[in-house]
Amino acid sequence: MKLLLKYKLPKNIVEHSKRVRRTAVRVAKEIRRRGWEVDLKLVEEGSLLHDIGRSKTHGLEHGYIGGEILRKEGVGEEVARIVERHVLGGISREEAERMGMPARSFIPETVEEKVVCYADKVCEKGKVERIEKLLGGSEMFGRMRRLMEEVDWMRGRVQELNVYVVVRDSRGRILLLKRREPKVWEFPGGGVEWGESPEKAARREVLEETGLKIERMKLLCTSSKVYRKGDLRKHSVYIVFEGRGEGRAKFGGEHSMALWADLEKIKRLKLGWNVEPIVKFLSRSSS
Repeated sequence: MKLLLKYKLPKNIVEHSKRVRRTAVRVAKEIRRRGWEVDLKLVEEGSLLHDIGRSKTHGLEHGYIGGEILRKEGVGEEVARIVERHVLGGISREEAERMGMPARSFIPETVEEKVVCYADKVCEKGKVERIEKLLGGSEMFGRMRRLMEEVDWMRGRVQELNVYVVVRDSRGRILLLKRREPKVWEFPGGGVEWGESPEKAARREVLEETGLKIERMKLLCTSSKVYRKGDLRKHSVYIVFEGRGEGRAKFGGEHSMALWADLEKIKRLKLGWNVEPIVKFLSRSSS
């Protein structure tokens, strides 16, 4: 704290640094409870000092400058590396060279470096979205998202993106599939693969599970749920589409039966927990 005062950091930066410290320490403790080795003292010190370079500049090089300040002040090398590697999801050797920084990697490597980098992004609402507006689609933004996913995983947090499709035939009936285990009914769908668009995933899943090709597909609604599975906390997000499909639906693998039914009959079936919100949405839309 004395160094922040010595370098006359603005009050808003000091308050931000305190928030990052609280978040980083909390995350580090969660990770340690799950069996990871993490130095809480390093995390606390590095997170509090992570923005000291902003006393000189607010550019992307403020991490590197902060590390140099700490080395000059005699602070430990591990803390200096935490500070110089916290910007975005880290800065590659090539990117650093283009920015006029030393030609070396500034990408987080240790658990402590990753935790502080992560905490800097999640401690303030909307920060990731603001960065995405500036850098979305770039390698720098992709690296940041991957780091955040990695730390979420270490915390026991897993986020899944899934699609469902409400397939209707020419009579307006809806297609459902019955799972073998647990024995509940659901709409065709599944997980979105890496780099795949939700629309493409929806068409692929319906074709794989039923043999049907979807026409006139449109977005219907979204749904999500946070729940525990073992020692993991999972956040499942569902994007739901609606489209036309005709013909005899095939089934197999994890499904034991296919059924075309109207909404009233569907309400009487035993539905999966992730399907119930969609059926409620359909009921409200039809009333």
